[in-house]
Amino acid sequence: MASVDGRIQSKRWGLKNPSRHFEAQAAKIPTDGWIVGRETMQEFSSHAPERKVTGVGRIPTTDFVAPHQAKTFAIGIDPQGLCRWDTGLVAGDHVIMVLTERVRSSHLAHLRLAGVSYLFGGKRDVDLARVLTKLRASFGIRRLRIDGGGTVNGSFLKAGLIDELSLLLTPVADGTLGTPTVFDAVPGTAPWRAAKLTLKSVRRLPGGLLWLRYRFQR
Repeated sequence: MASVDGRIQSKRWGLKNPSRHFEAQAAKIPTDGWIVGRETMQEFSSHAPERKVTGVGRIPTTDFVAPHQAKTFAIGIDPQGLCRWDTGLVAGDHVIMVLTERVRSSHLAHLRLAGVSYLFGGKRDVDLARVLTKLRASFGIRRLRIDGGGTVNGSFLKAGLIDELSLLLTPVADGTLGTPTVFDAVPGTAPWRAAKLTLKSVRRLPGGLLWLRYRFQR
């Protein structure tokens, strides 16, 4: 959900419960789960100190699938292992954390104790294509919704891994410099071109919002 100038932090927009607009439309797109970055996932995780697990030796940096009955999944990209958990569920979705091999063993023990699954996306950086392959193999995930923020959206954009964009255009002009936008791709050494989109549908919603859906051109 973005302002007309592409900003995505809605607290200055004067909207009453802005997330309800996003959630109402997102619910109409059937998926096996949703994926966000560390900052967004911390809104759903625990604020209590990480539970200490005594007597923990070195835990191998191999993927861990916790026992679960859920059919849908909440996935967080947390390269350094900063999110803490009391439970392995978010609104009925089983939690899967995407880590790097620099995460300490005590945090892996904490995740296991909480019933949280985790996958390793790389040694120091996350390889998103590798992560998607693992999610399919270990959890049967075929269709995933990327719920932002801008850095995660931009990372998937740059990796060429997005099939469709669902955008709620809100009738406000933000104008704030330095705030996240829909896509904030980190510059790399190799040049890359802007992705081209094909308009799929437009729907006008109450309050002057527009729900735009695009397909990414290959």
